Amino acid sequence: MKIKRHYLSVVAIMKDEGKNLQEWLQFHRGVGVEHFYLYDNGSTDDTKKLCEGQKDISYFYTDMDMCQMACYYNALTAFRDQSRWMAFIDLDEFLFAPGGDLKDRLKDFEQYPGVAVNEVFYGSNGFQKRPAGGVLRNYVRRGERPDAHIKSIVQPMVTLCPAGNPHSFVYTQGVPVNEQKVPCPGPFNESRTVDLFRINHYWVKSKEEYEKKITRGRADVPSRDPMFRYSTGIGRKVDEVIQKDNEVYDTAIWEFLERDHG
Repeated sequence: MKIKRHYLSVVAIMKDEGKNLQEWLQFHRGVGVEHFYLYDNGSTDDTKKLCEGQKDISYFYTDMDMCQMACYYNALTAFRDQSRWMAFIDLDEFLFAPGGDLKDRLKDFEQYPGVAVNEVFYGSNGFQKRPAGGVLRNYVRRGERPDAHIKSIVQPMVTLCPAGNPHSFVYTQGVPVNEQKVPCPGPFNESRTVDLFRINHYWVKSKEEYEKKITRGRADVPSRDPMFRYSTGIGRKVDEVIQKDNEVYDTAIWEFLERDHG
């Protein structure tokens, strides 16, 4: 049996993201993602129904505690021969190549096992309730500079497993690099440049949505851990969080959409 090999796929863990899923899928299809490996960590909304019948989605359901690393490992080992590149991002993260084509940019990095992409964190933009019209058009205010945290686009044929976190990976050969082609083996890239590759991370959204997020919990720590709830163990208080990352008006993703996708 001949396996169809995609150039770029996305692997993501999700829970109760039905309201945001279609926008996220449409955007990433538009930037050249050919397949999605979506791991549903116990959703109770219509997530499964939205995924059914879509040929470019491989959907998996799990109620396993602390499933994120295991799901990433599953994607790498079960599907490593089906994609040249796999991007490991979340449903509140939008990956693109400012001023260019994502797949064309990746072709210039094929000699490396992975690419570290910095994130730009967007805040609540003052919304108390979920606004109509989607994420990208409503959330236009971000933090003063890109965050040092990265997410990874890897070549699965030379990638073994996550490096104990959702950001960086262990490779069987070579060293991952940032967009400047400087080695970046860990979960942080202090140069924080987002000229070639960029992730817009809408980590807060409205106060209403953030409160739901902290109730939902995390997929990368055990549920018994105090850090499982975003509001406990790490000092995040809702009224403080919704004030963060709103300093700069930035519609770069609008310009990207209008240029390439009308």
